[in-house]
Amino acid sequence: IATDAAPGADRWLLERFGAAVGPLIATLRERRLRQRLADALVDLPAGEPVELVEYAIGGSADRGDEHGVGQLAVDGWGLTLAPLDERLSVRRARRADIERVDLEPAVGGLRVTTRDGAFSLLRLGAAAVRHRDRIDALSRAAVLDAGAILARLVPDLPPASAGHAAETLVDGHPASPADLGDAWDVLERSVLTDPTFAASYHALRERAGGATALRWLAVAPERPGGPESHRAWFLVALPGNLVALELVSEGAHATYCFRAAPRADFAESADPRAIDPASGRATVGLASDALVDARFLREPMAMPDNRLSAPEGARYRLALRAIPSLAAARAAFVARLVHRDEASWAAALDDLITWHGACRDDAATWPGRAGEESQVAAAERPADDDAPG
Repeated sequence: IATDAAPGADRWLLERFGAAVGPLIATLRERRLRQRLADALVDLPAGEPVELVEYAIGGSADRGDEHGVGQLAVDGWGLTLAPLDERLSVRRARRADIERVDLEPAVGGLRVTTRDGAFSLLRLGAAAVRHRDRIDALSRAAVLDAGAILARLVPDLPPASAGHAAETLVDGHPASPADLGDAWDVLERSVLTDPTFAASYHALRERAGGATALRWLAVAPERPGGPESHRAWFLVALPGNLVALELVSEGAHATYCFRAAPRADFAESADPRAIDPASGRATVGLASDALVDARFLREPMAMPDNRLSAPEGARYRLALRAIPSLAAARAAFVARLVHRDEASWAAALDDLITWHGACRDDAATWPGRAGEESQVAAAERPADDDAPG
């Protein structure tokens, strides 16, 4: 038994278990996977089985790029395929990214196609249909949750527009005005009913070019199958190579800003549309994926290194190791601007835009960040992800 996958980790040799060695290994493997999933903020119910499956990733089922045996765990947000060979990467498929699930009688299994690629489960026998139905139900549940959220937000949206919007906005996928068409205006108004968030959004939009601004909205349930409680957020591509994200929720709040493209690649311009739309959309997708994968925790993205390394940051350090999208969002994070008052927020925003548009060093830190973080540290619950949001 290796206590860690890293070189030099402690290794234990346990002997003389006889026929019990198989069940012991299976139990240890399952408990280890459950702990890894817990670190990644994945809630796998105690009674949910973790099954061993033969798999092939990429290519075809008989000539995959990777072929082996792994553990398959299904939870409300998606599925995890963990190879028994821990030198290989654990694969995570969000339920909203599952595009097709097809039976493959020739190999006695099924093929799962996602936005990021495909994999096959082989030689399942009679269990193939059960696995197919189980995985296919994940993607259908995601669309149903999105439809239920929209039915509450915009109940008078025409059925065709509502169906398209639900498929577009599923589980936090950000959508632009072009993506939503006629549904954009009414959905934008329904999300921005709070005057505070509406004011922030319009201030960001004006700095980004007004009606021509690159902007997106996103919604997701707080938990799978629970669309009665949801989160909404907006994103705006700002001048100065920035993308701003703001979660629309009650209480104190902050604007989270991310780098849209590597600073050395950004050509300084007064035109807010200087951001390449593809780069802006990629950052928007990254930030939104991280938000959903981290169950709407924002602190792991923004917490300064000195606080992250302290005992209070242990929970977030584990999450950053276990959630690739969260680690990538943190790497692109620039600053969060606290809404202490409209004037100070606007001044900080303009200063950040000017500084970031001229900066070419990805390792450089905005001089105003320490002041903003001091306001977070002085808040009543500085490590609580409801303050600031």
